[in-house]
Amino acid sequence: MHTPTFVRRILTAWMLLCGFASMAQAASVEALLAEINKLPAAVRQKRLEEGARREGAFTYYSISNAELIGAYIKGFMNRYPFIKAEFYRGSGNQLVVRTLLEHKLRKLDADVISVGTENVMALKRAGIWARYHSPEAQFYPPQHHDREGYFHADSLGLATIAYNHQLVKKEEAPRGYNDLLDPKWKGSLTIDLEPERALLAWLEAWGEAKTRDFVQKLLANGASVRRGHTLQAQLLCAGEFKVAVEIYPDAILRMKQMGCPATIVFPNPTPALAGGNYGINVNAPHPHAAALFVDFVLSADGAKILSGTGRIPTRKGARSVYEELSNLEEKGVPIFVVTAEQTDEVAKPMEKIMKELLTR
Repeated sequence: MHTPTFVRRILTAWMLLCGFASMAQAASVEALLAEINKLPAAVRQKRLEEGARREGAFTYYSISNAELIGAYIKGFMNRYPFIKAEFYRGSGNQLVVRTLLEHKLRKLDADVISVGTENVMALKRAGIWARYHSPEAQFYPPQHHDREGYFHADSLGLATIAYNHQLVKKEEAPRGYNDLLDPKWKGSLTIDLEPERALLAWLEAWGEAKTRDFVQKLLANGASVRRGHTLQAQLLCAGEFKVAVEIYPDAILRMKQMGCPATIVFPNPTPALAGGNYGINVNAPHPHAAALFVDFVLSADGAKILSGTGRIPTRKGARSVYEELSNLEEKGVPIFVVTAEQTDEVAKPMEKIMKELLTR
């Protein structure tokens, strides 16, 4: 019979071996990707395809909506029919919790994980992503990919003001945030329970004190707090509210195609997050397929798929399907882009404001 001490020693040794195995696999994935990236472009592509053909499979975790994920998977499999691609979709926090837990238990089978900007640094700190420099990154702004190669972003997620133009005349519509504090809007405003895009940008641009003061004044002016930006857009279109304080413009523009009487206003600053945020699992079971997938979503074809869902691609030369969201900087829209690193800096005051003011 084994003694308890002996059993503990066996378990400890087994855990150490598993840990070393995991570290070795992680090192091998990064080393593999780094070695492949040294090859000439055509040879590199051939090597990735040969490896992916042997792997034959790929798994993707994402918080994006099912339409976009499905379009990416379909396009990817059309280009590489020898890869059977699967995906898991989860809400922002739920997906992050699952990913962190599976990584800790060494059961994370996803090859690529895509999360919201506000959760990027949590995955990076946990050591979940491998360093990989996609050659497609050269077509994106510098702030849209991690300098060390841990993640790549592919889009902008905006938050704008919107008003119902059946209830509000153009000359009376708000042009910026201060206009929303006018008593004439009392009881006619709506804001999300978790306005993360807006709060992150306000905190970066204004600081905590001014941001808190602004939110308090909005609430004092009767702003109604609702959960879900889609619900807010629907209520705005239905005339339940005259003005949405921070709304996702692509959702409004989709609804406008079905007759929604809403108009977008780009305030100063217009909050924007570098979205997408794709990273390869440091222990990816299918690293060749993973690299091919990241390259694909960042490619011109991937940007076209993204644009087709109404989102704003940031690849050079790519355009949104909505003219209102195309060439925004050229149009003079004061976009304030918040990077993953910046979200990390203001995450705590953001959570504090939401908890103390909005969820109250």
